[in-house]
Amino acid sequence: MHHDNSPLEIAMLADNLTLEVIPERPIFRNDHVSDIDIAIDIATKTVIGAESKHHAINLCIVLDRSGSMTGDKLNQAKNGCVAIYENLNSNDRFTVLAFDDEVVTVTNPQTPPNLIKERIMSLESGGSTNLSKGWYLGILELQTYATDKHINRLVLLSDGQATVGETKSSILGSESARARNEMGITTSTIGIGSDFEEEILSTLANESGGRFWFIEETKIEDIIKEEFSGALSVRLERPRVEVTLPEGVSLQRELNNLQKTANRYRTRPIKANDQFCFALQLRINPEKITSPDVTIKVSLYDNTDLIQEAFTILKLGSLEEYVNSAEDPRVAIAKAKYFASTSGEQINQEKDSSHITTRLEMLKTHNDFMKNLEEKLAGSTSMSWESMAEAEKSKAEEWMDFELTNLRSEIQESESLVCVDELIKLLNALGKQHLTTSLFNISSKYHYQRTSRYYCNDYHSIMDEQSVHGLLISALDVIAHAMEEIPDYHEELTGIHGRIHEQLEKLAN
Repeated sequence: MHHDNSPLEIAMLADNLTLEVIPERPIFRNDHVSDIDIAIDIATKTVIGAESKHHAINLCIVLDRSGSMTGDKLNQAKNGCVAIYENLNSNDRFTVLAFDDEVVTVTNPQTPPNLIKERIMSLESGGSTNLSKGWYLGILELQTYATDKHINRLVLLSDGQATVGETKSSILGSESARARNEMGITTSTIGIGSDFEEEILSTLANESGGRFWFIEETKIEDIIKEEFSGALSVRLERPRVEVTLPEGVSLQRELNNLQKTANRYRTRPIKANDQFCFALQLRINPEKITSPDVTIKVSLYDNTDLIQEAFTILKLGSLEEYVNSAEDPRVAIAKAKYFASTSGEQINQEKDSSHITTRLEMLKTHNDFMKNLEEKLAGSTSMSWESMAEAEKSKAEEWMDFELTNLRSEIQESESLVCVDELIKLLNALGKQHLTTSLFNISSKYHYQRTSRYYCNDYHSIMDEQSVHGLLISALDVIAHAMEEIPDYHEELTGIHGRIHEQLEKLAN
């Protein structure tokens, strides 16, 4: 069910949101059919005071309680659930399910308040892992307690392989997308350790507009709280974007991975102080244009409620005018995120450590692409802001600083992953796969988390940095063992060791 916005709520949303249609260039050629890329940008402000009141939340946390969760992992998860419960409002709804080979309801909105903490903390570990059943029943629990005034969220946490029930990621992904589209349920997933099923967890999250996280067990409580606070700040629960093109303009290519229904793009939920930008490639035929310009219109909806409209006007011009016109770097950034997600999906297909050379080359190519983009944005003279009003110019420069900072974090992340894969490649070539198996599994899971971030058009976070830090520390442990086993390769190992330490120092700064 969907929260229907009142006219006042729609007005408040529109006041704290900007919608832009951004052409790569403001001019299209008058002498030839040409393609032009555009970006559609949704940005929200941080709302304060009375307007910061959040929608009620209908939250279900589904916990893996199989035998491998015994001890600190399960305790961390239970502490996270209790922390969330203690921050709920009276109109919020909270369910906790636990699964091994069966699924049990730990607590739900009908549980007496004085029993909730006790039931959560008394949860004990059990048997095997029926992940799909836990998720399916979590969806049913959310449906049971859904209203048109609640936002529906499911958070699933697991440290193991799906050994019972449905194990095909494609089927679960389709069901997750359906739950999002028909019931407004977003699933985020959390994988712990090095032996969970990353393909299933990432697909469940990506197909519903949620995030997949790969974390150390000491961070379980933190990430559960992170997902909860993100859900509380949602401003647009089911955003839809419709693009209206005039005669002579057609859609040439989707430069995004968004699903589309009834000519409307479906994005992930939009939070306070958030930004979501995606790109399209349009084809313009000047012979079918009867005026000196064309207008591209974009409409933003929250489900069926029209929130805001935006327009951009493209001018007809000569080839010289087109070439000399200024480029807007925001379009390049939007396209880069799409290409990064595509590259990430290809890297994720290299699941065998014997293919480490292929994965390493793909990773280096991706890193070079990001470096070239950073160089272009940092030193670009093609984009001119002189014609902007002072307030607009200040906003554009602030945006550029933010995007460059994020891009540099992405590059640093890539360089760290390259160091790890270079180590795996070296040791595999020396027949030391027993040293690299665990490290390869951990790095593969981080690649899935990274792709999930690209997929939902999110930004690099402190959680990502912590995961990379843990991966680099694991690589140092492998090097220490390798130096004992193959002292003749001390020089090569020392070189990789030094590069890893450089990455750790960059993360610390």
